[in-house]
Amino acid sequence: MQTSFRQYRSEAASHSHDDFHQIIIADLGMLELEIEGRGGCVSGRRLAFVPAGDTHAYRAVGMNRFLVLDVDTEVAAQTGLERLWHQAGASPYLEVVAGYAGHLTGLLQGLEQKRAISRIRRIAPDGQGNLQPENLSLLHMAGIATCESAFADDAFICQTLREVLGHSAAAQGRDADSGQGIPMRLQRLLAWIELRLSEPIGISEMAMITAQSESALFATFQRHLGTTPMRWLGEQRLQRAHAMLGDPKNTMTLGNIAREVGFTDQSAFSRAFSRRFGHAPIALRRGAATASDGSSYQS
Repeated sequence: MQTSFRQYRSEAASHSHDDFHQIIIADLGMLELEIEGRGGCVSGRRLAFVPAGDTHAYRAVGMNRFLVLDVDTEVAAQTGLERLWHQAGASPYLEVVAGYAGHLTGLLQGLEQKRAISRIRRIAPDGQGNLQPENLSLLHMAGIATCESAFADDAFICQTLREVLGHSAAAQGRDADSGQGIPMRLQRLLAWIELRLSEPIGISEMAMITAQSESALFATFQRHLGTTPMRWLGEQRLQRAHAMLGDPKNTMTLGNIAREVGFTDQSAFSRAFSRRFGHAPIALRRGAATASDGSSYQS
């Protein structure tokens, strides 16, 4: 399986490939696509599955970065990826369930870390590509783990994609320029945030992504979303947690769910969740467990 991070130009281009499927996942920005005449886009939790042989045109506007996976057709059949894609509706555009967006983030981060280790190895002083102590120090300083079994080999990628495709549904194509009246720069920011709800995000970062001043960012949010940036961010975090807690297949502890949506304190998470939804997180989890015929969960 070939993997690469790519940036696309604003000029439209098109091509096709016969011997592999292509899966495109957004890391930053939005990619407009037309696959065999079906228009759509890749951003946030929305990914593209481009079947082998299908002609597709593409263009991006502004800052962008996408993970592109070239999956051999035989590998896709043997690993069940094609089957899961068909079960999800066989659309070239798929929307990942909110509670499973973290799988996309994990895949992006795992591959990025593997690339970082490869770069360090290329400059290894022993000439053999071995990770010497000075190399390990560089990785630790960059906040990169050194347990290579945790990084993305083909088995890891396929397993993650199975989870993602198994919790996806066909997405309707939409005009990326309209976005229900939301300007493109704000759409790019919302998609960027949606994949990073577990990370600390500040106003300055948001303003940088939209290429606006902080005061202009507040005005943009107020005009198009009727709220402030941080209130919108808090709502998305709580909605993600609600989706995860209501999923009977999700067995993460409450503490891990809290961290997954950006809370470092589980008590603070429980208070915010209770204020927003009128009941504690554990109540929703117990209700989901009861509805799924007695499945057991950690709390």
